[in-house]
Amino acid sequence: MTLYQLRREIFCVIWEKTKRLFSTLKGVVLLVPTLLVLLAMLGAWACRFVAPSDFMPIAYVGLAFPVILVVYIIWVVVLLIFGAWRHLLLLLPTLICIPIMLDTFPINFSEPQVDANAKKFKLLTYNVGAFRYVDDSATGVADLIKLEDFDIVCLQEYVTQRAEKNEAFKKVIKNYPYTTVGDKDLNFNSVVIFSKYKIVKSRMASMGNGSNKAIYSDIVIGNDTIRVINAHLASNHITTVDKQEIDSLRHGQKVDKVKEKMHTLDKKVSNNYIIREQMANEIDSVISITKNKVIVCGDFNDVPVSYVYNKIKGERLSVANEELGWGYNYTFREAPFYFCIDHVLYETTGFDCLRYERRKVPYSDHYPSIVQFSVKQ
Repeated sequence: MTLYQLRREIFCVIWEKTKRLFSTLKGVVLLVPTLLVLLAMLGAWACRFVAPSDFMPIAYVGLAFPVILVVYIIWVVVLLIFGAWRHLLLLLPTLICIPIMLDTFPINFSEPQVDANAKKFKLLTYNVGAFRYVDDSATGVADLIKLEDFDIVCLQEYVTQRAEKNEAFKKVIKNYPYTTVGDKDLNFNSVVIFSKYKIVKSRMASMGNGSNKAIYSDIVIGNDTIRVINAHLASNHITTVDKQEIDSLRHGQKVDKVKEKMHTLDKKVSNNYIIREQMANEIDSVISITKNKVIVCGDFNDVPVSYVYNKIKGERLSVANEELGWGYNYTFREAPFYFCIDHVLYETTGFDCLRYERRKVPYSDHYPSIVQFSVKQ
């Protein structure tokens, strides 16, 4: 054997050992993030079925699902680049998460079928932020209602006294002869339903906590009586001070207060998860005994990947955003909390959803949802 052949053989041996070493290291390095991504995705899938009162941490996984999904997609691309096929096989169970992916980022191409003879009506649901978010926000909300000429208007964080002091709002609401208000205190945040059609019955669907309540109205449209539930589920009560402190933490300030602040926020948010769970159970009970066609709308303060959302949706209802929306239609618009928490759910055997729109107007920290329905005969 020549010296050249000996050197070549030694090099080949070293190269093979180096390749095996790098392959082993690659497998170990890629395995841990893959397992974490797998666990996060399956946790998000499961959180729809696990009540926060039974296991609170899983509720936070659902809240973080949009971020988890983005990380998941990036990680799949990384595994494809490295040719890590075994790791990709580990992610096969995440295929069960496709429905919640489409709930969060809906993709719709088809146009709804319109029955020319069906009775149509247009509904607005909007958390108006007590008409305090911007100057003269009540006028802005009134202009929106006037422009779209809604048949049914469902508002959350509605303050009667402030609305009645605004001439534009007073004028436009005269077009709605039927009203259901969730709280008699004129200075208190409440839920309200305004209707051009006759309301024959109104009740509380959930007493909730403080200003967070749910009401329903039975409304006669043509030959049908439909039940509209307007819900404002328990808020997380993240104050302006909380948002400022969170923002300062994001920029690396007040690091010594991180644990204290996170503990305070966790306690506040956890308590309200429990209240929302109770309210969702009460609303579900109302839906279960309702024989009329049902629409549930409002500020749920919870995302599509959550126990509360899926408890109310159940098997009976569909979601306007998921049926006709496109992409991540967040409705709470204050950074960094870009969450889709305002929803319109409807009974598919009772209604056809003809239009869904999230209108980007600046009158509140929420965006309004506009939905047009036709009543199935």
